Order: sequence, then structure tokens, then C-alpha cells
Amino acid sequence: EIEFMYKPGNVSRAPPVVTPHQPRLDWQMWFAALGHHSSSPWFTAFVYRLLQGKEDVIRLVQVDESQYPFSAQPPVYIRAHLYKYWFTGSAEGSEGPVPWWRRQRVQEFFPTVSLGDPALESLLGQHGLKDKTPLKRPADAILPRLLQALRQLVRPFSGPAVLWALYLVAATICLLRAMGRRPRGAAPPARHKGPRRGEPAERGGGERNGQVRKKDAKEAEEKGEGRVRGATDGHSDSLRGAKKKK
Repeated sequence: EIEFMYKPGNVSRAPPVVTPHQPRLDWQMWFAALGHHSSSPWFTAFVYRLLQGKEDVIRLVQVDESQYPFSAQPPVYIRAHLYKYWFTGSAEGSEGPVPWWRRQRVQEFFPTVSLGDPALESLLGQHGLKDKTPLKRPADAILPRLLQALRQLVRPFSGPAVLWALYLVAATICLLRAMGRRPRGAAPPARHKGPRRGEPAERGGGERNGQVRKKDAKEAEEKGEGRVRGATDGHSDSLRGAKKKK
């Protein structure tokens, strides 16, 4: 049985954590299992390339060649069965380690085929998947060479590892840029803090507040004296008028 990197297969293997990577092949196989294989022509081409032993297609199945059972020689026959998988409960299973999955065979999904099989050739011709002459690229094309070099560089690593490495590099660059914007040796901006309860206010501020309070008190006293004087003068004038009448 061919084990894939991400989709359920071996019932004893724990499901891998792949976020934020989206395994395209394993995800498409889930969609293909929802209908007949004729509704997914790419699956016929996939089986055909596995029979040919195409390295690029095999790496979609397993990055680690030791995990692929036909790394030394391509398989002679391939068929595909459809299974339903469920997570197991803590009480399921016999003595020993409890498997992660339990599965049930539903039906055959793809018939047994081999290279040169008339059924396979008919499916390839029906979907227009016969081998075609590859496009000739200019010898001095830079982009294909760059992509090929990049592919060779990340080949030993899985998709999730490559994506997480890119995210960490981007986060490190953003952090270094943020730290570089701050001038060296500069102290952080001072924040104004008001006096706490029970603590005297700052000296300058206390003197200013005292002067303002004294000024307000003096003005209030002057206003009060003016009112008292006005009242006294009015009272004396009324007394003088009364004496004159007498």
C-alpha cells in the first residue's frame, strides 16, 4: 500500500499538522473519492506517471524516498480502493497501542492497470492525456533555471516546513526593521505622571499654584471690602438725610 504524506492511510499513524500548508494532491484525492474516477481525469494521469516512475510525481506522494515502497523500481500494477475513515475512541482497539483510525472498505475506485494496458490507454486517450512532445524552452531562459534551482534547494523539506521557515524569516525582518527605526542610545520618551496621593506636587508647579491661589484670595478680599464700604457709605448717607429732616 502506498502511503501519502498527509491524507489518512495507515490506521496507526497520527494525523500530521500541516497548517498553513494546503496539500494539493491529498486534498484533490478527497474530492475525487466523492464521485467516479472518470469525473477526475487527473487521477488517471497520476496513476500513469506512477507506473512510469516519474520522480516529480513521486515527490508529491512522499518527500522521503525511503517511505515510498517503489523508490527502487516502479510498480508493475496499480489499483485504487475507496475506504471510509473514522477516529477511534479511547476504549477501542485491543491490548497495546490504540490506533488513531478505523476504516472500512467501500468499493474499488480505480481498476488494476499496468503500462500498455488497453483500459489505461483508452482512458488516457479519452481525456487527452497521451504523452505529447514537450515544449522547447530557450537555452538562455533565466526564470526556468531559477525555479529549478529553488526546487532543488527545498527538495529535502516538506511543504509545512518551507512555509513556516518563510513566515519566520518575514517576521524576523519586520522585527529588525522596527528596531532599526529607533535611534541608538536614545532614551524612551518621558511620560508625564501626576503626583500620587500623599505626595507633594512638583516645586515649580506648587509655587505657581500657590501664587494663583493667593491672587484669587486677594481679589476676593478686595471685592468683599468694596461691598462692605459701599454698604457703610450708604448707611451713613441715610443717617445724614434723617438728621436734616429733623
